[in-house]
Amino acid sequence: MSRGAVLVTGGAKRIGRRISLSLARSGYDVIIHHRNSPDEAEKTVAEIHAIGSSAICIQADLSNSSSAQTLITASIKKYGSLQGIVNNASMFVHDDIDSIDTDKWDSHMDVNAKAPMLLIRALKLSLSERGNASVVNVLDQKIFEPNPDYLSYTASRYALLGLTDALARGLAPQIRVNAVAPGHTLASSEQSEAGFARASAETPLGFGPSPDDIADAVNYLLSARAVTGQVLFVDSGERFLARARDVLFETE
Repeated sequence: MSRGAVLVTGGAKRIGRRISLSLARSGYDVIIHHRNSPDEAEKTVAEIHAIGSSAICIQADLSNSSSAQTLITASIKKYGSLQGIVNNASMFVHDDIDSIDTDKWDSHMDVNAKAPMLLIRALKLSLSERGNASVVNVLDQKIFEPNPDYLSYTASRYALLGLTDALARGLAPQIRVNAVAPGHTLASSEQSEAGFARASAETPLGFGPSPDDIADAVNYLLSARAVTGQVLFVDSGERFLARARDVLFETE
């Protein structure tokens, strides 16, 4: 028997894919959102079907404000109701105080903060009077260890952190809102294998978190009925390093 349907934004690739698969193995039906990764999304859906769970994929551009309602409506049309949302999708483009421009700032805020807020609002409006649900926002350990790199991205993560706290207070008891703050989990396109290995080895635990570690934390928070308003750091202690710059620039 299904534990309910969960929407995972950015659920087709990288950490999002592992979250989608983990939830399916735990008995959830999964709605996999993607922006422009149809092949990866269909592959993940097929893997979930092979597990014996149900899944669909939906394309949407989260920078478009109407996408939130479209995603919630399509999810409910398929599964009748939503048990949860994992706000995992994000924009991550480098800028700093010298290179920042308003378009880049707005784009980060649209995808990384406004879209999650609109999705949570649409979820709330979809619930019956006695319905309940859970939201997990995927943040970044940068919220504990800020530096001036990736400035728009970092600011958008602080915005989502604030939403996590405010909505955990405002939506209780009907909706629980929590967050996971991953450390350096996968290499970026600008990072070498050697640089990624160095970054992982420099954490207090001597290794970095895996995508499955992040997925396990999300899975826990979705079902932890007495937990709300919490941020769970899954970073191998990376936040304690107090780097002066982003890890990319300190390990390459």
